Amino acid sequence: MSWSTSAARAARCTRVAGTGASPEAGGGWRRVSLGHTDCAAAKTYALEQAAKLRAGGAEITAGRVTWATVFALYQEHRSPRKSASEQQSDKRRTEMWTRVLGADANPLDLSLEQWESFIDARRSGAIDAHSTAVPAEQRVSVRNRTLEEDLLWLRWVLNWATRWRRDGRYLLRENPARGFEVPREENPRRPVATADRYEKLAAVAHRVDAMLPALLALAYYTGRRLSAILALRYEDLRLGERPGAIQWPAASDKMGKAWPAPLHPKARESLDVWLTNQPGIGAAYLFPAPRDHTKHVRKERASKWLREAERLAELPKQSGSLWHAYRRGWATSRKHLPDADVAAAGGWKSTETLRRCYQQPDEATVRRVVLEPVELRERPA
Repeated sequence: MSWSTSAARAARCTRVAGTGASPEAGGGWRRVSLGHTDCAAAKTYALEQAAKLRAGGAEITAGRVTWATVFALYQEHRSPRKSASEQQSDKRRTEMWTRVLGADANPLDLSLEQWESFIDARRSGAIDAHSTAVPAEQRVSVRNRTLEEDLLWLRWVLNWATRWRRDGRYLLRENPARGFEVPREENPRRPVATADRYEKLAAVAHRVDAMLPALLALAYYTGRRLSAILALRYEDLRLGERPGAIQWPAASDKMGKAWPAPLHPKARESLDVWLTNQPGIGAAYLFPAPRDHTKHVRKERASKWLREAERLAELPKQSGSLWHAYRRGWATSRKHLPDADVAAAGGWKSTETLRRCYQQPDEATVRRVVLEPVELRERPA
């Protein structure tokens, strides 16, 4: 399909205000929501996207590719396969790296000096998460984990660009960041939420908000990310035969995969109480925003509730974590079970990530390792 035809097709799609056309990686087109019903804005969007496609195609054909081209194509073809939260992170990092590296610069010219200068500036707080300069008196240093995530993202984008082709040409012939050192967290903060902590919070959660007991129970008994729990809809529940199950949708999964998982009886009990107060069906959100039921509760509000519950329960804040400590606790309390099954129930695609980042040493298991060895005996000749 020619670039002029692409522009015409995109323009025609805007006749239905609020929708646009995006090319599929394997050919053809798909319709996407623009999040509004402004016809003029939709037409502007179509023209801008067509211009990007023409410019990107011309650059690839001419053998000259810019950061703007790489990021635009990545967001067009790869980002839509990710969860909503990951897509937001992609947008933020695209904005940040474009400011750092320059939209019109050649990715193959990426230098070690640029790489290390970014590390120094971001670590010191001289630039923020959007690469905006920060006044000296307002700077806050960031940990290596934050640097690692941003640097690895850029490396992943470049790896993708070395595999992506159009008209027989690869977008990039090599990854210019290959071999560049990425800072690692020497002592990563990965606190675990214990059963004692959960029980104390569950006892006061109803005093904070009627929604919090169910949110807390689902976090503790399912091990799912807060974003996935908040994005649940009534149609995702499978409550026919007790204790029931949840079909965790791909749209809210970090890896873009749907995961069915049974419910713990205690989670079902808490969920039943919430459903009595907040009945619903279909695509409606299970945990709707107070002022707009077409949206789910924001993570910031749920986090504010949990901090208030911690205050009421007189529990100290866990350093470096809030809701995610329950995901680690869920994984750690199931170390005695096969990794593949724990990963399937908790929504981990990689058992390696499960073991490395979520399953933490605990005192009881370490004691068993010391006190319960299997004795090795030599067989008689």
